[in-house]
Amino acid sequence: DELAKWQSPHIPILTTRQLELSLLEIQRRHKRQRQNEESSSSTDSSTKNEAAVLVPLCTVDGTPSILFTRRSSQLSSHASQISFPGGYYDEKLDSTLVDAALRECQEELQYDIDQLGRNKELPFITILGQTQPVPSMIGKKVTPIIGTINCDLPHYTTPAFIKLFPGNPEEVDWIFTIPIRDLIQTETSEPLQRWGTSYSDKDEEGISAKWSKRKNWGPVFPIPEGYKKKENDKIWGLTAIVLRPLLKRVFGP
Repeated sequence: DELAKWQSPHIPILTTRQLELSLLEIQRRHKRQRQNEESSSSTDSSTKNEAAVLVPLCTVDGTPSILFTRRSSQLSSHASQISFPGGYYDEKLDSTLVDAALRECQEELQYDIDQLGRNKELPFITILGQTQPVPSMIGKKVTPIIGTINCDLPHYTTPAFIKLFPGNPEEVDWIFTIPIRDLIQTETSEPLQRWGTSYSDKDEEGISAKWSKRKNWGPVFPIPEGYKKKENDKIWGLTAIVLRPLLKRVFGP
């Protein structure tokens, strides 16, 4: 029943086993948090239950690419991590998760919607579809929304790109693009915490009492030379988990 809550007619990102491991790891973390009153109260007070990220397909000087952001180093969570633009669904501002993804993308990239949409047959971003939701490590549903930017972008280091996407410094430190071909060629893997535990001997709450040290591996995409801004830059975690099946099953073909 719990697995069924995460399944929909859309393309899956996780296998059933990966989803099961993720939910068990979330359950384990929630049990640990309940043992700490401060952590428990801060977690329970959140009314934001769903989020959406935009996977922005684009071309850069004619080369099929994907746009990413590096989250601000000043953020309280996931600081400095490379991600897709996105955020929580707000029922006061959004009718759908697509609305949330587009709104958050504009807030992070700070592009001028009116200027870019003027005298054009197509909107600045066209939505192609979405995938099944993926659990964040605090148990929130994150739905990837796939969209295309309907203009050929300049290279991200040029003044023209920076003028187009000035960025919100409170949310992002860096906006950049990587060719799809380079992402496919550089993929590697490393132990992933959300799948890193084997479960056995479940206790009365259904949470495993014993944890093995067997490592489960997840996707990682090192930033190619010429694109990275920091040494050892990489795309990992939830962003890499979403990216890998889309590259292999959708964008690559």
